[in-house]
Amino acid sequence: MVLSYQSVQPITTLHDAGIQTVTALSFDPVSDSLWAGVDSGIVIALHTVQGLRGVSFPVGGGLAVKQVTVGDNYVRAFGLAGEGLGSWAKGGMNKWYFRPKSALTAASSSTFTPNLLATASSSPELALLNASTGSTVRQVPVSSIITHLEFSLSNLLSASIDGHVRVHDPRSGIRREDGEASVQAHSSGVQDLQVTGNFFFTIGRSLRRGHEFPDPLVKVYDLRNMRPLPPIPFSEGPSFINLLPKHSSSLVVTSAQGLVNVVDVSDATNASGFYQLETAAYITSVALSSSGSFIGFGDAAGAIHLLTAADESSELYFNGFEGQPIEHADVPEPLPDITWTDSTPLNSIGMPYYNALLLSSWTPRFVSHGLHYPPPSKIPPQVLSTMKVNENIAYAALPKELRGRRNRAQVTNAKDQGRFRSGKSRRDDIDLETLSVDDSIEEVPRMYRRVEIEYSKFGVEDFDFGFYNKTPYSGLETHILNSYTNPLLQVMHYILPIRKLAKSHTTTNCPREHCLLCELGFVVCMLDDARGTNCQSSNFCRVISVLAQARNQLDLIDYGREAPYDQMIQSFHRFLVDHLSLEGNSFPYNPVIYQRDPYSSGTNSLAAAPITQLLGIDAKNVVTCLNCKAVREKENMTHIIDIIYPRPMSPNEPHISSDFTSIIRNSLIREMNHKATCQTCKHFTTFLSRRSISTADLPPILAINTSIYNEESMKFWLDTRQGAFLQSQIELQGEIDGLEDPEIATYELRAMVCQITTKTKQSHLVALIKVPEAEITATTKGPWYLFNDFAVRNISEEEALSCPSIWKKPSILYLERTDVRDRLDFRGLPDQLDPSILSQDTSISINRDKSLIKHEPLRFEELPTPGTLVAIDAEFVSMQQEEIDYRSDGTSRVLRPARLSLARVSVLRGDGPKEGVPFIDDHIHTSEAIVDYLTEFSGIKYGDLDPHLSPFTLTPLKLVYKKLRLLVDRGCIFVGHGLSKDFRIINIYVPPERVIDTVDLYFISFRQRRLSLRFLHGIFWERTSRPTHMIPLKTLILHCGYTRPTRIWKNGVSLMKRWKSCIVKAVNITSNLRRPPAYPCRRQSLKHQVHRHKRRL
Repeated sequence: MVLSYQSVQPITTLHDAGIQTVTALSFDPVSDSLWAGVDSGIVIALHTVQGLRGVSFPVGGGLAVKQVTVGDNYVRAFGLAGEGLGSWAKGGMNKWYFRPKSALTAASSSTFTPNLLATASSSPELALLNASTGSTVRQVPVSSIITHLEFSLSNLLSASIDGHVRVHDPRSGIRREDGEASVQAHSSGVQDLQVTGNFFFTIGRSLRRGHEFPDPLVKVYDLRNMRPLPPIPFSEGPSFINLLPKHSSSLVVTSAQGLVNVVDVSDATNASGFYQLETAAYITSVALSSSGSFIGFGDAAGAIHLLTAADESSELYFNGFEGQPIEHADVPEPLPDITWTDSTPLNSIGMPYYNALLLSSWTPRFVSHGLHYPPPSKIPPQVLSTMKVNENIAYAALPKELRGRRNRAQVTNAKDQGRFRSGKSRRDDIDLETLSVDDSIEEVPRMYRRVEIEYSKFGVEDFDFGFYNKTPYSGLETHILNSYTNPLLQVMHYILPIRKLAKSHTTTNCPREHCLLCELGFVVCMLDDARGTNCQSSNFCRVISVLAQARNQLDLIDYGREAPYDQMIQSFHRFLVDHLSLEGNSFPYNPVIYQRDPYSSGTNSLAAAPITQLLGIDAKNVVTCLNCKAVREKENMTHIIDIIYPRPMSPNEPHISSDFTSIIRNSLIREMNHKATCQTCKHFTTFLSRRSISTADLPPILAINTSIYNEESMKFWLDTRQGAFLQSQIELQGEIDGLEDPEIATYELRAMVCQITTKTKQSHLVALIKVPEAEITATTKGPWYLFNDFAVRNISEEEALSCPSIWKKPSILYLERTDVRDRLDFRGLPDQLDPSILSQDTSISINRDKSLIKHEPLRFEELPTPGTLVAIDAEFVSMQQEEIDYRSDGTSRVLRPARLSLARVSVLRGDGPKEGVPFIDDHIHTSEAIVDYLTEFSGIKYGDLDPHLSPFTLTPLKLVYKKLRLLVDRGCIFVGHGLSKDFRIINIYVPPERVIDTVDLYFISFRQRRLSLRFLHGIFWERTSRPTHMIPLKTLILHCGYTRPTRIWKNGVSLMKRWKSCIVKAVNITSNLRRPPAYPCRRQSLKHQVHRHKRRL
């Protein structure tokens, strides 16, 4: 029987406190409380259905809480940071904390026997803990990273990122890595796992024609024989599944959009109960009370929605009863009262808990030095064994194992030299090579080590990016969220077919607000135009966060923690290519880019998505039953090859080739065994699956994930005496009906992404790319370049292909087919932006006030041409506060600057009959949470960027970006104040020769003084009382600040010199006057002095 539920008033305590996302929920089984984990890494107790806030404590790491489990007298929780699993009393006091060597990925919600708890880490390892003390009982390696753990009656079930559910026996100590039995429930990862009796349920993601998508089914399996049972359909796509307590056959299925289905899996004839939650955000967590009378749903807006099966006429309790009294926060023990005298022993004070060196642990420079201290180092026994004595002098030959670099002093790292433009004049002769420690200190070579942006008092604009990149190829900055994707962006940019495809998509009328293909095209255009100037991909990284949260793939978002970046980038690689294929698909109007049959005239055939034509592997899966030899075929489309490595062979088995070409071909054919029920012979038997694809059907570009998850796989890539494992060119043959295709396809290695790991286990990603433009121009070392974020260096091909040690781990490879390059046809792709967008007045604001419209779109005859003058100004809002490290001496250092987003942009006509009239004055819609509107500087207030509240012209960011991109492409000259910073935040590159910045226009280098916008306001806009944060007025001031000195003529005599002298004298006034303190009277006197001097001039 399915219970009937009704909604009650949601708990908004956390939402009202400014908390964004409820990431974990758990009902207290013995008291009327609900425990919630939030995205800031804190667990909070909420009492009664009113949500009265109680005890709270952090779980460690500062990231979102992943799981909360509540028992009779404990609360166990861990977070996405993976620092460890902890157990707390309900008053907030910590009982124990288990810290694994690598990031924690899963923990069981229940225990096996009274005190056995299971956890998993990213090593990958599985550990059994004592639930009372947190100590490790047993720790064993497993074959794949585990994401979910659940105990059944006598077994432990684990779900992994490879989509397999494995059964382990905790009674035998989990001796087998692959478990006692396993089944692949989903082909691309398990999202949730629940166990009851002899059955278990899973939801997850699968691949369909190469695309990753959420399975619209809840899969059911019999635990006794691992056989699948009829699944439960759920068309909305399940995101969470929960078992209904006291109704073990009932299941609660929830979608991210808030659709809830309570279904009895044992009775197919019983009607299901469907409920729709009233929420504007997506659901992020679900929990059920111990009696099943309440279901709680946390959403991304910080609210907790409740469904109850109880009668509202009676008093509502989460568990149906009042339960134990609420526990309040634990009070720390009072400090002992110590009467201090000269004879009071120091050990009566006690020592606090510490995890860092104490002050008493002196460094070597505090240790006294003398004749007998420090004592001389001991002579190695290898030297003593061969020592000879002659006239009281002992000597010996230096053994071979002790030879190395001797008599070398370690030079301290000149960390701050040559990093800032403000100090560049004193350090022009310093080379990048001198800024790193010696090779003997760290194994990773200098050019591969992590580079970080430093911030001086002048901000990030003062950082000398040119010091790290002296090539004509631009790097990408690192101080933004999800910047770990920079190497893959560089790879996509320098694969020419993908570059052309992405640039072409930016010229189309794409209806999606968040489109990765559009953002990739904008980044590609920016890198193409910059020619060595550093760029940043903040818009692209922002869209990653939005789409990853929408698809509940939070593991793709980099929260700044130390994570296994090789696994993250490979998961993101599949995520990105799937989105590029989906977003670029305009079926049935896709252009034919690659004709697989050169003799076919099928230009009007229904082509696949453009990215599928370039990367798609259209093969057939031939599945053979080994019992009855029945054969069936099914279509298989994928974009990315996951490498499969040869397993260790016994001496009597035939040898399998393990060179690079053979492994790639075997991974392409992908021969695998699996067990299932044969529809022909009706036996549960083993099947052999093998891909069949001809050489002609191999794609023009081969995208490969290396799938190096253990040391055995890494050994294949390490250099040997025979040379490097990687090869610059390979020849591949397809397979037709189990036989090799005689035709050969030649592939050339074009790019790869590698993870660099130091001895301290800190890792980052770099890209090694064979740059097409460098193949045309002769370079010293060849066309291979290392892109280490914003540091770019030319390297040799030998260096690129080499893998000397485990610190360099390849993650992604891109190979290009050389024999079909001439058959790629991009003539069907659009290549010009529609200029009519400058003539359209677009707004998504529902309550737009026509009296506030100050701009007039351009008419067709006013469309800009090369050299057209426009004045521009932009305003921004803060999406994230800057992170600052305050030192004990009072100084501070900026760790990460504030993240700003475009909020308003205004562009004025610079010439013509309507000179000074704006043709763009748009507010920018944003769906992200705004931390600070910066109203004092921007004039933006709450509601101005909301489509339901804004009275202004509100436009999507992508449309405004296209307008500005069109102005750049049509050769406009931009006038503005501080434009370098504005363009940097907008994410657009404008050539310096087409920028007239009033900051630099009126600049006297020997005084190092620049004029502010307020000063220009006083000079060129006499005695106005209008506020300067009104953007069209600011832009007009900037326009006047440039045009007035150059266009005013009287009696045929140019006044340019007079205006320039006025500016110089005004600068002299402000520079010679002593800077006043911040009092209104002194500021007023300075203003009067400037105005008097202007009148005198």
